[in-house]
Amino acid sequence: MKLARNLLWVLPFALAAGCASNEDRSRAEQASQDNVALKAQVTELTQERDSLKKDLNQAKKDRDQYLNQYTSAKKDAEAQSAGAAEANTKLTSVQKELDAARKAQGDTEQLQVRLKAAEDGVTAARAKATDAERAAATAADAANRAKEQAAQLANERTALQQKVDALQAELKKKAVPPDLNK
Repeated sequence: MKLARNLLWVLPFALAAGCASNEDRSRAEQASQDNVALKAQVTELTQERDSLKKDLNQAKKDRDQYLNQYTSAKKDAEAQSAGAAEANTKLTSVQKELDAARKAQGDTEQLQVRLKAAEDGVTAARAKATDAERAAATAADAANRAKEQAAQLANERTALQQKVDALQAELKKKAVPPDLNK
C-alpha cells in the first residue's frame, strides 16, 4: 500500500512532466514554423526593398535626363531669343536704309523734274548763243549722270527691299518659342 500511495502521489507529477514535454515539443515546432515564416517574410521584404531601390535609381536617372533636356532646351531658347533680337536689330537697320533710299528716290524724282526743266532751258539757250550751247552740253551731261544716279538708286532700293524681305523671312523662322520657365 505504501507503494500504491507513493505511486498515486508520483503519478500526477509524472503525467504533468510528460504533458509538459509534449507541450515543449509543440511549442518548439510552432516556433520553428514561425521562424521559417518570418525568414520567408524577411526574404520577401528584402526583395521588395531591392526592387524599390532599383525603381528609385531609375527614377533618379530619368529625373537627371529630364533636367538635362530642360537645361538644353532652355539654352536653345535663350540662343534663339538672342538670334531673334539680332535679327530685329538688323531689320531695324535695313528699314532705316530703306527709308533713306526712299527719301533719296523722292529727291531723285525732284531731280528728274529739275532735269526736265534744265533740258528745256538748254533747248532755248541753244538758239541764243554758242556759249549757251556749251552750257546746254554740260547740263545734258549732268542730266545723264542724274539719270544714272536715279537708275542706280532705284536698283539699290530694289536690293534693299529684297534684304528686308529676306530678313523678315528669317525672323519668322527664328520666332521665339514660348518661355519654358512658365
